[in-house]
Amino acid sequence: MNKEKSLNVTSTTSLPPAGVKLCRDWYATSAGQATLARVQSIVSRMSADIFGYYALETGVLAGQHSFLQESRVASQFSLGILPGEQASIVGTPEQLPFALNNLDLVVASHALDCTRSPHQVLREIERVLVPEGHCILIGFNPMSFKGLAQLRYWHNPKARPCQFYSTFRVREWLSVLGFEVCETASAGFCPVFGGDYLFKRARWLDHLGSQYRLMTGNVYILHVQKKVSNMTPLLPSRKVKPLLRPGMIVNPGAGRASRKEPKNAK
Repeated sequence: MNKEKSLNVTSTTSLPPAGVKLCRDWYATSAGQATLARVQSIVSRMSADIFGYYALETGVLAGQHSFLQESRVASQFSLGILPGEQASIVGTPEQLPFALNNLDLVVASHALDCTRSPHQVLREIERVLVPEGHCILIGFNPMSFKGLAQLRYWHNPKARPCQFYSTFRVREWLSVLGFEVCETASAGFCPVFGGDYLFKRARWLDHLGSQYRLMTGNVYILHVQKKVSNMTPLLPSRKVKPLLRPGMIVNPGAGRASRKEPKNAK
């Protein structure tokens, strides 16, 4: 059962610039560009049957790349996370500048990876979505070649510019907020190290992963829908007999009801 989430946020956070730059730099590589094209096709397919009035793109790639080019939602906004970006609105995913139950679709690209408050990001998405609204989350998969690159921070986890979360963990967080998982997909199965030479040699991994729908790609795409439980009052299963019947009066001095006798009765 969903409860109305508070608009007040106790802590204000933002995406670290180092993590944002690292993420965008990877998408500028050959492996990143190929993964981005595959993610675009998956998001377009997931959002093909989503209708509504307002859609929002937030996260690292908002303002840099539009995933809603083929969306049927009437009005689309992009939330810029760094000053000077070409976006409709400037803000942070932890404090979305939208009213309660106002958006039909939210696409969040790596908003969980590059934040110190992933739970707050999900709470804000749940707050601004209308009942039965949709959300598409894009994030790095820790069980992939991209996740293996995070092992360099094994002895110093606090130095990680980004934090990767598995789809199992994200789905558990979403279930607490009342979301229902519609589809999970993965993209980008090639190694992220070795440069363009290794990437060209390992392109067969992309075809293998896409053919068998493996969940070991560098990027996961999670499509969820906000569900709201409707409370239906339960009526009593049997009728309760009334204590008082016609022709009876209540005697305050007695402990029970007595029948009223006619005045001419002897």
